[in-house]
Amino acid sequence: MLTTFAGALVFGVLFNLIARKINLSSIAVMLIGGILVGPAGLDWINPETLGEGLKTIIALAVAIILFEGGLTLDATGYKRVSREIRGVLTKGVLITWLTSSLAIKFCYGFPWDFSLLAGSLIIVTGPTVIGPLLKRIRVKIHVQNILHWESVLIDPAGVFIALLCYEYIIDPTDQPFLHFLTRMLVGIAVGLAGGFSIAEFIRRRWFPEESLNICTLASALALYTLSDILAHESGLLSVTIAGFVIGYLRKEQIEEVKVYKAELIQLLIGLLFVLLAANLDMSSFLDHGVKGVLLVAFIMLIVRPLNIFVSTRASNLEVREKLFLSWVAPRGIVAASMASLFTLNLYERGYPEAAFLETFTYSVIIGTVVFQGLTAKAVGRMLGVLEPKPKGWLIVGAHALGRAVALFLKKHGLHVVVIDMNHRSVRLAKKNGLKAIHANALNMSIDKQPDIYGIGNVLAITENEDLNTLLCQRLERQIPGVRTYRWGIRSNGDADDVNDRLMTGELIWNHFNLGRLTALDLEDHDIGVQSEETHVESITHPERVLMSFYGGGAQPYVPDGETGACSILAHRPFVTRFGFDLKPECIVFTEADAFSSVIREIVDRIHIFYPELDIENVYERLIEYSSKQSTIISPYIALPHTYITGISDSIVLVAKLKQPVTSNFGDEPVSLVIVVISQKGQPEAHLKTLSEISRLILSEKNRKCLLQAGSAEDLYNAFEDA
Repeated sequence: MLTTFAGALVFGVLFNLIARKINLSSIAVMLIGGILVGPAGLDWINPETLGEGLKTIIALAVAIILFEGGLTLDATGYKRVSREIRGVLTKGVLITWLTSSLAIKFCYGFPWDFSLLAGSLIIVTGPTVIGPLLKRIRVKIHVQNILHWESVLIDPAGVFIALLCYEYIIDPTDQPFLHFLTRMLVGIAVGLAGGFSIAEFIRRRWFPEESLNICTLASALALYTLSDILAHESGLLSVTIAGFVIGYLRKEQIEEVKVYKAELIQLLIGLLFVLLAANLDMSSFLDHGVKGVLLVAFIMLIVRPLNIFVSTRASNLEVREKLFLSWVAPRGIVAASMASLFTLNLYERGYPEAAFLETFTYSVIIGTVVFQGLTAKAVGRMLGVLEPKPKGWLIVGAHALGRAVALFLKKHGLHVVVIDMNHRSVRLAKKNGLKAIHANALNMSIDKQPDIYGIGNVLAITENEDLNTLLCQRLERQIPGVRTYRWGIRSNGDADDVNDRLMTGELIWNHFNLGRLTALDLEDHDIGVQSEETHVESITHPERVLMSFYGGGAQPYVPDGETGACSILAHRPFVTRFGFDLKPECIVFTEADAFSSVIREIVDRIHIFYPELDIENVYERLIEYSSKQSTIISPYIALPHTYITGISDSIVLVAKLKQPVTSNFGDEPVSLVIVVISQKGQPEAHLKTLSEISRLILSEKNRKCLLQAGSAEDLYNAFEDA
């Protein structure tokens, strides 16, 4: 027993590693490997030595797998494909069950009750095979949602139908339909009550944070056991529902639990498949010969397409998407487990046909996993349902800057997900309508995050540049073909030899202090970044561009050597605490030798924002104003202002002169000119802006910094620090 159990664990992990290395389906490798090390091969693993313990191991492992499947269900994804899922779980289940049963009856002549039992075993698909397949082939998001939801929800439905058929065989007079209804009601009730209770325990932090994983696992097993005591075999439905409720109510808190469960489930799947494959009677496969192959082909080529086309008849799916769904229906561990359990039980009751259940189910598993799994990508490409090169973005850092970038990307139609360990940041991201995950990106299981499937770019912008490098390294390994970008001050050339070898990800934004921006709040309008429409060739400060959208894609810099319209998200290092808005294009450092020339140079900048304005009229109004009265508000500082029509907000423009000039009114020297132009008829906004500027100038420190600025960059910094 020890050799069998420990050996199955070890070989399960080993076969999974081999599958990843050679890029094949792990289930296919585990099935072949399990047969190889079992009695039919090297005889290192013998499941018979476990006796009744084999049934318990199978039952508990399947319960944990379905609980984890419930945790990963995304209610948002369901809303997008709810009609299709309802069809697949009702009409589709009946079509698969009854059509397969009819084919079995026709081919082998078994009794109807036995044929219905065999047909019920292949209803399920299973998240353990669908998840890795979806990650590998990257289909369109709504097709992915259909397959993912079907794989999780169809497991308990298929198990219930199989149990109904099984009970009818072993005792056809014992009211199997009443048992079916009781099992359904108990499973739903216990699942809902248990799910809400566990979610409340997590919310109130009654589970210690360091023990959250094991407490949640123990609670799930307790629910399974309680439900099974109340109504035999109702536990699988209860844990699936409980998992969904917990995941829906406590999304942020259970991300770590998902990671823990994902690792545990990899171990359990390996254990089960090795044990079950080793327990197979290989001679029974040969006995069925061509007839068995034709039966599997019928299920793959006739039953599944009939299921999909009838179930989705009223949906908006395209024909090519339906054809792809018809092709992809790999069976997994739940089908294998139920077939093995029923075979063992019926053998004990003296049913000679029992061996067929296992042989038939595993033939379908092998046919769908190997044949469909290996060809799914080629079929998807041929049908045009694969995503093109993924353009989605994963942003590690849900702080204010991360949220601003995510909103910019979402605005341009790109799939974007943010991830952070900070509860408040994640909550704010969701409040802003973003997909946000509360998790440690270093430990997150990409396989268990359906939203990650469309990601082609990673932006690591935590304040720890070494962590950003590690994140890029890990995510490059987990997401094939992904492009990674990271914030950092050091470049590869600055790193020591050891770090240089480890560097990965393209270095971006290394010219500014990330901490200053991440400390800002999106609720504050003065966030320090600005989105605008422009042309690539018109961008005068590309070093301030955080993100640009050009040619249908986005990048965290200005595209080199390109021309044409683009959208940018730009950093504004000169944002102040004051109540007026100052744009980078509105600050100039000039060598003008006359006050009128300064005004002309400033006013010309307005064309950038309002090209239709009569600039000459604005210039004349300012010159007239400064000629009639003094604009000096402090030594060497002038504040001319006026009203015009055709603008939405007050415009503030600043010019710093290399050499003082004489003002138009008197002979007072001027070194700094601040111009305010407001919409006619909005005196309150105009006066408020003038008041804020006056308040800024009243500070001796501010005046000194502004007047001593020796360059445009110094002037920016002076306004930023004011």
